[in-house]
Amino acid sequence: MGLPNGGRDVRTEDLVRLGTGAEAAGLDGVWTMDRWLRPRHGVTMPGVPVPVELPADGYACVFDPVDVLAHLAALTSRVTLGTSAVLALLQPPVLLARRLATLDQLSHGRAVAGLVPGWMREEFAAAGVAADGAGDRFDAYLAALRRLWAPDPVEVDGPWPVPASDVGPKPYGRAAIPLVLGYSSAAGIRRAARLGAGLHPYRSDLAELAADLAVFRDAATAAGHDPAALPVVLRGDAVPDPDAGAGRPLFRGTPAQWAEDAHRVADLGVRHLVLQVAAPPDAALDALHTLRSRV
Repeated sequence: MGLPNGGRDVRTEDLVRLGTGAEAAGLDGVWTMDRWLRPRHGVTMPGVPVPVELPADGYACVFDPVDVLAHLAALTSRVTLGTSAVLALLQPPVLLARRLATLDQLSHGRAVAGLVPGWMREEFAAAGVAADGAGDRFDAYLAALRRLWAPDPVEVDGPWPVPASDVGPKPYGRAAIPLVLGYSSAAGIRRAARLGAGLHPYRSDLAELAADLAVFRDAATAAGHDPAALPVVLRGDAVPDPDAGAGRPLFRGTPAQWAEDAHRVADLGVRHLVLQVAAPPDAALDALHTLRSRV
């Protein structure tokens, strides 16, 4: 389940109800989104020539994704706790490595790190970070994360140098926290494949998803990785709509239609879905419980 940790009126009670309810309903995990701010003047999005106003319903107030999951770690015992996805380049890798490893320790190894470099220039400016060249710096950032989780002493070269140091905590009982990388271009897909990370698509069109996965598998094979061993975690918006017919986006319709979509994406090799349901907490839990029973 994708948790509604962003919106006009985020409620702690709803996040707790959904997080604990997801575990009780047998769902595999809960995931949180990230956004630092919502500029009132609008923003220029990649590939869009005119400023776009970001929706207040999603971005006016966003609870920190790692902090929300740390709270839920104390209230659950089984569900995966994933970020979908942290804007990585807005914070130093040593800080994010410690925060994610702390979550992993608190939850006894249940963290999954969904990451993106970030794209909004206003957020980069607010963080005091240059926006240009983010893609290239993301490679070095991910290498630094993995190095910081390695046994001490650790030493990191490059844009975020760390002298030979003890840096903790480390992930709980494993060498590294699993990484799944979001993307907005074919270069981002190839980056995940080249680095042997998982892929985190956000797609509502089956043909576009299939094309992305073909690029991912070809690039993983070329880099010497087994694409079948790299996770694909698809995020989608599950919209209840009993009138949705032919040509509907993925996961728009009834839970029975969502189940059809789940099988369609599974045929492409997707093994994990993160669905945020556009419904109140109890209705969202009921819908995903029904979906789970059908798949």
